[in-house]
Amino acid sequence: MFDFIKKQKNYKPKSCHYETPTWQPASINTRLIIVPISNVIAIVREESCKLRKKKVQTFVTPYLKMSLNSFFSSLTLLTAFIVLLFSSVTFAEEEKKKEINNQPLPYYCKQFQEVLQRVGKDYMGEVDYQKMTDEAINGMLLSLDPYSGYFVDDDLEFFLDQTDGEFGGIGVEIIPDQGAIKVISPIDDLPAYKAGIRAGDYIVGVNGQLVSTLGYNKAVREMRGEPGTKLNLLVVKEDGNQTTEIDLIREIVKIKPIKSDLELDDYGGIGYIRIVTFNNQTISELKKAIKDLSKKAQLEKKDLKGLILDVRNNPGGLLDQAVAVCEYFLDHGIIVSTKGKKDEENVVISAGRFVEKAPQIPMVVLINSGSASASEIVAGALQDHNRAIIIGTTSFGKGLVQTFTQINKRAAVKFTTAKYFTPNGRSINGKGIEPDIFIENAKVEYAEKEKKGSAFNESSIKSYLKKYNNEDKPDSKPAGTPEKIEDHKMSEKYKKDYQYARAYDLIRGLIIREKKSK
Repeated sequence: MFDFIKKQKNYKPKSCHYETPTWQPASINTRLIIVPISNVIAIVREESCKLRKKKVQTFVTPYLKMSLNSFFSSLTLLTAFIVLLFSSVTFAEEEKKKEINNQPLPYYCKQFQEVLQRVGKDYMGEVDYQKMTDEAINGMLLSLDPYSGYFVDDDLEFFLDQTDGEFGGIGVEIIPDQGAIKVISPIDDLPAYKAGIRAGDYIVGVNGQLVSTLGYNKAVREMRGEPGTKLNLLVVKEDGNQTTEIDLIREIVKIKPIKSDLELDDYGGIGYIRIVTFNNQTISELKKAIKDLSKKAQLEKKDLKGLILDVRNNPGGLLDQAVAVCEYFLDHGIIVSTKGKKDEENVVISAGRFVEKAPQIPMVVLINSGSASASEIVAGALQDHNRAIIIGTTSFGKGLVQTFTQINKRAAVKFTTAKYFTPNGRSINGKGIEPDIFIENAKVEYAEKEKKGSAFNESSIKSYLKKYNNEDKPDSKPAGTPEKIEDHKMSEKYKKDYQYARAYDLIRGLIIREKKSK
């Protein structure tokens, strides 16, 4: 995927020197499958030889030769096609037949022990058995899938701090991918986000060293450091194949899981809530935010009439928090189900009826390719229950359950134990959540409004016509005439965020329709 790095021979980074990777051509094993149709060709050729020996009229021979040549050409093409067809079928059948033939567990433990003993006996330097064991276990788990891993010492402390909402770093959710680091999502207002790193980007170098050389774990450790220190990353943007150097300043990352805002017009208030991540404070902060929005609307003598829930670039987090968020918005029904190898992994989680619920108002959920895991569970549940309209682009597609188990004081393992499914039985993994209305983000330039002091404008003409054509008195008003609603005053967020603007327009339309239907 990163063949273009080969071309970076004369690349001179502005702050770090990245070593040149060693590239080796991949070896390809081919196999020729002989099909019985070749026998048919041999027989036909033999018959044609016999035919030549016989006495045939001269005027027939040229046409016969042409016919035979044409026949042989067609037959050769047909043979090639059949060979390819049989090859595809054979390879497909062999792929199906591949089965893991595991030996008893002691067999593999003995292999590991023999390697340790051989290294300890013959290796020229001093051997750190604990380091070797840690690296071996981590490599073993990473071979399962990119979401599994082994955490020891500082890595374990970092992981626990991350779920509690405070940790050191640049604020980005990542996974290993093809010898590089793939960005699932940057976290709002943190160094990675501010530097322009986005979902789908690849980090291929850290502080002058390639990730493919360092390995995933070492590269991640290099990205961490003391607050205030510099970090240099070599990044490949999702929409290009050119490397870009990005300098960042590390800082203590304190994640506030909820952001909120309120927009008011004559129809009422439309609340905006952004869930940044699902950590231990998410559900409590969400409930508090909605209560605060309702109070703000009431102070302006309005009601909270609609809600926009934004989980774009939300990398996920704790399952119990995602379930609590769904339960808050759903009256009842299935939230999510999991299916795994063990019976205890086959679980159906439903919303309780007798718990605190959010106001029953129209709702839109915003998602994009950076919405993963827990945020996909929320979007999928609200979509399947027709509780919200989903707007944006297809989500990331991480529908795997990871079980985190601390095996001793210094180490813990995390590996996949099940898959997530939406209430309607849809698998999230590798597919993501498809929005009800597909809208990509875009930049819109709004025309400037006409100045009030203009000597000639449309409003002055309307006033003139109204003065001489309206027979009623200026202060008279026909019975039943609805109150005039002022035009929506666009907020800065409405102007800058195209997807948000479309969600706002949809919510406002639903509110207007509901009011007019009464």
